[in-house]
Amino acid sequence: MAVTGAAAAARRTAAVRDLAPDRLRSAADAVGRLRSERGVYLAPVRHHSPACAVAVRAAIEELRPAAVLVEGPEEFTRLVPDLLHEATRPPVAVLSLGEPGPASDGGTGGEGAGFYPLASFSPEWVALRAGHAVGAELAFVDRSFGERSAAERAVAGGEPAAGQEDPFARTLMSERYLAHSEAVAALTRRLGCRDHDEVWDHLFETRPSTHLADWRGMFDDVFAWAALARLDYEESVLAADGSLDREARMAARVAEAADRHAGPVLVVTGAFHTLALVEALSGAPEGEAVRARQPEGGFGPPTPGEAWLVRYDHERLDGLRGYGAGMPSPGYYERLHAAHLRALGLDAAPQPGPAGPGALAAEILVDVARGAADRGHAVSLPQVSAAAQAATRLADLRERAFPGRTDLLDAVRSCYVQDDGGIGGPGEPERPLGLAVAEVFGGRALGDLPPGSASPPLVRDARDRVRAVRLVVDDSVPRTARLDARRTASHRARRQVLALLDFVGAGFGQLVSGPDHVAGRGLGQITEEWQYCWTPLVEARLVEMVHLGATLDAVALARLHEAEARLAGTGPGAGASVDGVARLVAQTLVIGLGAHLPRIVSLLRTTLDTDRDVDSVVAGARRLLGLWQARVELGAQEHAAELLDLVGQTLATAAYLVGDLGKVRAEDEDAAIGTLIGLRSLLRDAAAADGETGGERVDAAARVAVARELERLRDGDGTAPGVAGALLALGFTDGAVPEDVLVTRVRGALTAGADPGTAVRFLGGVMRAAPDLILHAPEMFDAVDEALRALDRDAFLAVLPDLRRAFTWLRPTETHRLARRVAERTGTRVEQVDVRVALAEQDLAAGLALDRELAAVLERDGLAHWVAGGEA
Repeated sequence: MAVTGAAAAARRTAAVRDLAPDRLRSAADAVGRLRSERGVYLAPVRHHSPACAVAVRAAIEELRPAAVLVEGPEEFTRLVPDLLHEATRPPVAVLSLGEPGPASDGGTGGEGAGFYPLASFSPEWVALRAGHAVGAELAFVDRSFGERSAAERAVAGGEPAAGQEDPFARTLMSERYLAHSEAVAALTRRLGCRDHDEVWDHLFETRPSTHLADWRGMFDDVFAWAALARLDYEESVLAADGSLDREARMAARVAEAADRHAGPVLVVTGAFHTLALVEALSGAPEGEAVRARQPEGGFGPPTPGEAWLVRYDHERLDGLRGYGAGMPSPGYYERLHAAHLRALGLDAAPQPGPAGPGALAAEILVDVARGAADRGHAVSLPQVSAAAQAATRLADLRERAFPGRTDLLDAVRSCYVQDDGGIGGPGEPERPLGLAVAEVFGGRALGDLPPGSASPPLVRDARDRVRAVRLVVDDSVPRTARLDARRTASHRARRQVLALLDFVGAGFGQLVSGPDHVAGRGLGQITEEWQYCWTPLVEARLVEMVHLGATLDAVALARLHEAEARLAGTGPGAGASVDGVARLVAQTLVIGLGAHLPRIVSLLRTTLDTDRDVDSVVAGARRLLGLWQARVELGAQEHAAELLDLVGQTLATAAYLVGDLGKVRAEDEDAAIGTLIGLRSLLRDAAAADGETGGERVDAAARVAVARELERLRDGDGTAPGVAGALLALGFTDGAVPEDVLVTRVRGALTAGADPGTAVRFLGGVMRAAPDLILHAPEMFDAVDEALRALDRDAFLAVLPDLRRAFTWLRPTETHRLARRVAERTGTRVEQVDVRVALAEQDLAAGLALDRELAAVLERDGLAHWVAGGEA
């Protein structure tokens, strides 16, 4: 079968060459002359292709070149020692940064960031390692990242390229031209393949290992495949997006290396660029467009630029999961590459696994079955055997030397899928079999870097901080951390690191549940739950922040300064509020930067003199008191006295502003009542805080002043009806208003002759503040009943919406009790107030059948429009 598959592959690639136009035939001859006359060997590759990686290694071991040049920004050359370090374990990536954007967008503007990923099966990775082994000079020879980014953004009118809206998802190994080539699409249809990935596998990845080691034939075939695709694109398109400028730079660097070295020069580039390089280096007329972009005196020294080595993972390397270049299913191709090496005897440190690609299929299918079974989708041994047989037969039918990726996936679908679901797809719920396929084919590897490698200090500091609190950063698997920061010191430290990374925008962890002291949510909960995952994007975001500081604390402090500037009115989005500054106080304590609190407290004291929004003042005071209550879990005991002092000052400010709540319009009454309820709760909690500390810590005079202003507002004639009703109910609940006074005020507000709208607003305020009063105060119930009975039909209908809304503040059980009381008062049978009808399944079926029968009768009689609600 292998011989048949190899022969078929040779026939297919020969057919491709036979169809080549004269330009490609001339270029193919030029490839031979470059090898023989100038010692330049072009290695056209597809990024992350195991087949190309095997051919590159074979070429280097045979040629033992003096120089190995790799497509990639020139500034990457300084990172070669780290890439070659024995502790560097792929997948890794070189991360390039452009100029940072303005502070208003968090520094993510400008040219953004770009990844240059390298897997163990990437031809570029293999070229660097194998080239180093034979003593070759190693260098990257493409334009710098900054130059490339500027050109691409200019073409896009300053906007990110399609599919690259996220600056951190950008790849420097784009293959969009090959993916959208009409020539490749035609070849795909002619060979009966589904897409350009399968046609690539069909032509190259399913070749026997020994055929891949024939690197001359392999590179010639890849060159023919990519050159046909290249001819689909107009020269103006390639000039506009910077491709010709990149190729001019690479061609010049290749020529310089060829002149400098007596031995061979191997050039590893994306296959799409090879035609341009051949024509530029050989002097062909078609290469003039590239040569014209080379300065007369050469390009000079490599362009400097910022670049860092970061860890990468299989998930972001997977083309099917959003990566814009290279092969899909990196987990599968990593194993295929290893199988090729074992078959050729090139595995320096033999690992357990199949002896060659042909034996890999059974191992893959067994692993998928095991993974599905672990997730509850049982796959039997006969099913595995049937899948292996199906994959082999599919490969034979498709004239492949061994089962490839699509053959295995087709076998899984046909033999493992049961009635309860299949593999699933994008947007579908996750299924056990689909998850197993994703794990085996997609892979979950996370690379590693040597200590002291070219990672910025910020990344090292963040990783060390995370490891110090025993959070996992050795893979990119999402994890959950459940913490009890109130009672466990180690949990407090862990939460602080998670919150710190969240604040700076690293994207490492997210609070799922539990107390959020910054947002002011869930403060009564004891435990909290975080989801976290250390991915390459985390490192990318950290690298993008290096201009802010070398440590997490330094970056967080810079972010705090930015927030302070906005609140102080000196930056974009400026506008100080008491609650906004109190939120910043909370943020400072949560991330463990309490030492910088005095400056923010000073801003808060200033803001108390300028903020006229009573809701903001009350919300800020509540937030500050909540921080004092959580002082132990936040590790803020040393700031406890200052927090209570700030609460007192904030209450004093509220006392001056609370009178404004009585002047609100009808549509703003709900918000004003909410503020009053919050203020009343704040006063009670402040009193409790005094008792807890054993002495008056919250300014007593401020509390008295607030209470006095609330009383004045409650009894004032000009107070908005809803606000007056709410204050009356709160006063009764707190014991400040006797029941007879409550009833008298309610009767007065609802008496005959009163404006119905005003009366209902007053009642709504009472119900919002203390909805159960109408149940516990019989005379109040009587007053409401009498007032509503006195309304004529039109007046009642006018206030009915507001009336309904007022009674929504009752709980369901309270609503039921009120309904029973109303029924008793009106003479309605009480047992009919809450009727529960027990329906069996048979009753429902009978009802549906009757409904269908009635619809059929109406249809027969020409009355179907009755059912549809239309007109005859």
